[in-house]
Amino acid sequence: MNITGFERRREVSSAATGPSPDVSQLAVLALPEGSSAAVLGAPGTGKTFTLVELVADRVLNRGYAPDEIVALTPTRASATRLRDALALRVGVATNGPLARTVNSLAHEVVGAAARSAGVAPPRLVTGGEQDADIAQLLHGHAEEGTGPVWPAMLTPDVRRLRGFRSELRELMMRATEFNVSPARLRALGREFDRAEWTAAADFIGEYHDVIGNFRDNQLDSAELAQYAATAIASADPGERIQRLRLVVIDDLQEATESTLAILRALAGRGITIVAFGDPDVAANAFRGGEPDALGRLGAILRSPVQTLVLQRAHRQGPLLRNLTASVTSRIGTAAAGSQRAAVAGRTEDDDEIPPVVMPPILTLSASTPARQWSAVARHLREQHLVNDVPWSQMVVVVRSGAQIAGIRRSLSLAEVPARTTVGATALREDRAARALLTLVDVGAGRTALTPALAAELLLGPFGGLDRLMLRRLRLALRAEEIAGGNLRSSDELLVEALSAPGRFATIDHRVGRSADRLATTLAEIRTLAETDGTIEELLWLAWERSGLASTWFEQALSAGITAAEANSNLDGVVALFTAAKRFVERQPGTPAGVFLSAVLDAEVPEDTLSPQPNDDAVLVTTPPGTVGLEFAIVVVANLQDGAWPNLRLRGSLLGPQELVRAITGIDSATLDERKLVLGDELRMFALAVSRARSQVVLATVANEDDAPSVFLTLAPKDTPVIDTSSLPPLSLRGLTGRLRRDLVQPGRSVTRAASDRAAAASALARLAAEHVPGADPAQWHGLLEPSTTEPMFGEEEKVPVSPSRLERFEDSPLDWFIETIAGSESSTSMGLGTILHWAMETATDPSIDRLWDSVESRWKELPFESEWMAETQKRTARVLVAAIGEYLADFQREGKTLVGAEKRFSLDIGRAQVNGSIDRIERAADGSVHIVDLKTGTPITQPAKIAAHPQLGAYQLAYAQGVLDEFLDELGEHHAGGAKLLYVKKGVRSKLYRESVQPPLDEEALEGFRTRIRQAAVGMAAAEYEGAIELRSWGSGGTSNLAIHRVRAVSSD
Repeated sequence: MNITGFERRREVSSAATGPSPDVSQLAVLALPEGSSAAVLGAPGTGKTFTLVELVADRVLNRGYAPDEIVALTPTRASATRLRDALALRVGVATNGPLARTVNSLAHEVVGAAARSAGVAPPRLVTGGEQDADIAQLLHGHAEEGTGPVWPAMLTPDVRRLRGFRSELRELMMRATEFNVSPARLRALGREFDRAEWTAAADFIGEYHDVIGNFRDNQLDSAELAQYAATAIASADPGERIQRLRLVVIDDLQEATESTLAILRALAGRGITIVAFGDPDVAANAFRGGEPDALGRLGAILRSPVQTLVLQRAHRQGPLLRNLTASVTSRIGTAAAGSQRAAVAGRTEDDDEIPPVVMPPILTLSASTPARQWSAVARHLREQHLVNDVPWSQMVVVVRSGAQIAGIRRSLSLAEVPARTTVGATALREDRAARALLTLVDVGAGRTALTPALAAELLLGPFGGLDRLMLRRLRLALRAEEIAGGNLRSSDELLVEALSAPGRFATIDHRVGRSADRLATTLAEIRTLAETDGTIEELLWLAWERSGLASTWFEQALSAGITAAEANSNLDGVVALFTAAKRFVERQPGTPAGVFLSAVLDAEVPEDTLSPQPNDDAVLVTTPPGTVGLEFAIVVVANLQDGAWPNLRLRGSLLGPQELVRAITGIDSATLDERKLVLGDELRMFALAVSRARSQVVLATVANEDDAPSVFLTLAPKDTPVIDTSSLPPLSLRGLTGRLRRDLVQPGRSVTRAASDRAAAASALARLAAEHVPGADPAQWHGLLEPSTTEPMFGEEEKVPVSPSRLERFEDSPLDWFIETIAGSESSTSMGLGTILHWAMETATDPSIDRLWDSVESRWKELPFESEWMAETQKRTARVLVAAIGEYLADFQREGKTLVGAEKRFSLDIGRAQVNGSIDRIERAADGSVHIVDLKTGTPITQPAKIAAHPQLGAYQLAYAQGVLDEFLDELGEHHAGGAKLLYVKKGVRSKLYRESVQPPLDEEALEGFRTRIRQAAVGMAAAEYEGAIELRSWGSGGTSNLAIHRVRAVSSD
């Protein structure tokens, strides 16, 4: 991908224009030398601002060297933001960044200690890698029947779940943080009657042995922190630690015991610790976080600590501040609470947008999720277009990360640019990254090419086909196969062709050329992999051959859903290449398959070093994703009962938090677990609403199935409600649609209708002049002149009539025409019917086993979406085969003769040329001839319908007019015996099959059928076709194709 240029960001240094510290913030700056402190502050009181000012004061006013101070944060994103803010504020050269994560400092300390000891520095294992290691070990236990004896409730199926592995990782980390060895964990399991802890102890012991054998220098974050704390407390902690005088840490409420252990070791060396945070917005409590750490910081550090409280909430005005306070007042104090007394630091005059224009608090209730997102998108567009709020100053917060991708797409479809944080999902869940990984995975040979994978590759961005094009490709391959006298399925042919470049050369169409390009790419990847190409080289080869770089780059510079999808795809690809680059750098010489296994099998998102998107777009995230951020507008959405708050108990499988209580001597019986969970949910809700400077929107869905969350009651009673039904659209596409409706659907008042239609026409003309899609009437359905109004067949032309389609025409000429001209989609049941017809036609032995062998020989021709569907169809097919076998056995027992099977005939009746194929022509011992049509569907049982059945009538006409004599004459005299439908789906009277018999037709009945055929031929040859407005069998196969032709045109009455 080529970069064409950069746009300079127009930013002004906060040092020049930043606010002045208030009295409570100045008290923090005035802390005496060597005085550690816990700084409590409600949301928006300027904790991070005060931290930056504190560091600047120590460097610029008190003479600290930059490398004598370090600022710590819990996440890489917050460390990046703090690093930039400190660099701008301090404005002096530094030996490295002033801000970093706790893990980053721990890694530096442990690395320095390792180098001093003459050993290789450790490697920090990622969450995804650890999850994959645990999954493999658990899988091995299940396969071999070995491993720990888990409680009965933790079955192998449970242990395969990601949720189980997540709890197991949490338990392992808590055990490491509190120095609980496997032996002690086993003892605690016996003491507290927790069999799962005993089993986990055995697992942890084996895990350490296995990992130690092939990755002896690998540490998880808890182990890394433990080693770092030990190194800091040692006599030689390294030059970096020896020079430190001050450590400041932001968002301490998110800290786990690992972070607290490092701070304790630093304080033990006499280093000043100043911690900032607010227990009321802790988002990490259910993952081992310690919300009460600020309140008991002195006990944690084992040294005197001052407690300071920031008193003014500068971010929010009175109404928003009261909303935040009403939420936090319902949370336990977590050894603090004084920060809740902060008063609003802004007035209505200070608001970016006056409350009259933008009410500080709004609620939104929609009848469906789709309407919720439509209303949210409309509101965000209004604030952007009317109040000039940048997209980047708006955020949508939801409780579950699983909802984020769908919400981003919904907003993008509504023309609201939206983004998510890179690394929020596993790489294998990203569409573009997954497609590229799958291409390399198959090309390198790690995964065999299957029909499903072949279709996935061809339909993906690197294959470039849609489903219709793939169908055409399959048909072309199948036609060549049949022409060569073979019967392999299209699945087999597709896999073979993609495995051999050049196989598609005979398909002279862009579909074939696209498929051949993919086959060549797979071959080149295979060649490079065989020569030990790195994963980075394999990915680059696939990416360069795809040509998608320029395509997606151009799309990303456009607007709308196309731009949003292109940006998302590029983000995923960049994240993948970053991960591959890091893998090659950290594990040089390691086969590419190791990376592919780790990424494709990983279910845990990896932190990424790839560049983060900096678009002007609405952020869609969860509460933890907003830590350290603020926005003009915050939409807290999907506030549903049972979803937020989610009162499901955490750690119910292995109890990692209960282990901590057991270690620290807290009696779990005295705690209300539900109340603790509700406290966590309230903290995340408080975190979300406290991010807003100007407005909070609380959105929910209310209908018979979904009830609003109790959190909505925390809003003031007089909170305005957003109207989700009658507001006009604020997008060009929506406006165009509304104007078109106004133009063609006048209102009740004739005078008003005329003026409205004139205004709509004028507006549409203006939009059409600007080339807005859909505004020009030339693009409207129903306004284009028909290409021809001539009849289907000329007066002298014969009209082909199919006996099997005659009843369809009589029922609905319109649907007959659509299905005849457009074609109907094949289905599995149709394919099965074809195979059963063939098995019956070619049967020489009526036994069920021989018939089933015939069916199984062609079974692979049927496409199934899953194994269980294939098994279900097999059971159905066995029933049908048994019925066919019983019929054939009865046929032989009765001494009948098979005259012909699948015999084609042609019959002229007036303008009609009846062309058909008869399944079976049978002759009884008395010379009567019976025509049989095999059916695998539901039987027709009404005698009147059978007597008038047009397909059977056409067959009897063919016999009566001597068309079948060429098959019958050599057998002697014969006479009409009628025709019948042979149903094998459901039998009758102890038989597995059922016969619906149409008796022999007399001349009058035959003439009646001739008349029906003549009338049908006239109708089929017409220029127009009628059909019922409503479909009677909606939901059955093919009805969606029929329904689209019933959509009224703009020009209709």
